[in-house]
Amino acid sequence: MKRGNPINSQYNSLFQPITLPNGAILKDRLGVAPMTTYSGNPDGTVSESELTYYKRRSNIGDLYISACIAISENGIAFPNQFIGFDDRVMPSLKDLASHMKANGSKAIVQMQHGGRHGQPELITTNETVAPSAVTTPNSPVAPRELTSEEIHSIIRDFGETTKRVIEAGFDGVEIHGANHYLLQQFVSSYFNRREDEWGGTLQNRLKFSLAVLKEVQETAAKYADDSFIIGYRVSPEEIHGETVGYTLAETKVLVDLLIGEGVHYIHTSLFDFKTPPAGINQEGSIVSILSDHINGRVPLVVVGSVKTPQDALEALQEGADIVAMGRQALIDPEWTEKVKAGSEDEIFTAIPKARVGKLDIPESMWNMITSYGMVQVAEE
Repeated sequence: MKRGNPINSQYNSLFQPITLPNGAILKDRLGVAPMTTYSGNPDGTVSESELTYYKRRSNIGDLYISACIAISENGIAFPNQFIGFDDRVMPSLKDLASHMKANGSKAIVQMQHGGRHGQPELITTNETVAPSAVTTPNSPVAPRELTSEEIHSIIRDFGETTKRVIEAGFDGVEIHGANHYLLQQFVSSYFNRREDEWGGTLQNRLKFSLAVLKEVQETAAKYADDSFIIGYRVSPEEIHGETVGYTLAETKVLVDLLIGEGVHYIHTSLFDFKTPPAGINQEGSIVSILSDHINGRVPLVVVGSVKTPQDALEALQEGADIVAMGRQALIDPEWTEKVKAGSEDEIFTAIPKARVGKLDIPESMWNMITSYGMVQVAEE
C-alpha cells in the first residue's frame, strides 16, 4: 500500500460524519454488513476464530454489524450460530464487543429468530415455529403455528437478548426483519395466514415488528443510555413467482411506523443497490424510492454489490446515507485504509490465490462462501 498520499478528494463524502436521531455520531458513511460465520462454538459462544475475523475488519466503517444472534432456542437458524438467550455466553459476548470496537467503530449486534427457517436438528424440541403452518415447494413440512403466548415469549426474548448485549458493552442492536426470517414472515401475507390480532390486515401483520421494537426500546431505556443505537433491517419486497407476500408500498407503511416509534436507522437487505422494484409502475431503484420516502427522517443504510469506492459513492448518490459492505469486507479488510491512503487502485475485488488463508476468515465460513460462490478466488 502506498504511504503518505492524501485521500482522493472525490471520496471525501464517504468520510463525513452523520448523527443518528438519538444523538449518536458515526464518524463516516461506511459500515460492515452482517454476515453469517457458521463458526461459533458448539455451545453457542463466540469462537476464537470469529474474534480474530471480527477484529481484522474493525477498521472498515463506523457502523459495524455482527452476524445475527439467535434470541430464542427455537429460533436457531444456522449450525454454529452464536446465541443470546443464555447468561453463560456473556464472557464471549464481551470479547466480541471489544474486538469489534478495536478501532473505534460502533459495535452493533443483529438480533434474529429464524421462524420457519430454524434448523430442527439444532432445536431441543426438534420443530420449527412460524406465524402459520404454511408449506412451500422447498419446505414440504409445515412449521408449527405459534400460539399467542409463544409470540409474547419471543418478544420478551428480544428484550432479554438486548439486555445481555448492553451488559456486554455493545453500542446498539439491529432487529432483523429481513431475509425471510420470523419478523418478515409475520409481515408477509404469504406466510402469515393468521386470523387473530397478529394476522389478516397489513396493520395486524405489522404488529409483531412494532411489538419487538417497543420491547427492545424499553429494555434499552432501562439498561443503556440514550446513545444506544436501535436499527431495523428490511427486505423491501417479497415476491414468490406470481404470488406477492408484500410490496414496496407496504414496506413504506412499515418504515413510517418504525420511524414514528423512534427507530434510529433503516437497513435495506439487497443483493445490488441498483435493484429496481418489481412491477412496471415505479421508476428508479428501490434505494432511491425508499430514500425519497424517508426524506431524511432517519439514515438509510444500504448494502449490495459495493466493491469499489466509486460504487460506494454511487450508492450515496442513489440515496444511501450509510453504505455497508458484506462480501467486499471479506475480500479486502484493508479497503478503507487503502481509500484513505489514496491507494484505491490496490483494492482487491476478488481474492488472489496468494491471499487465501491470510484473511482471518474462519474455516467453516470459508468453506460455505466459496462453495456457494459468494466470493471469487482470482487466478494470479
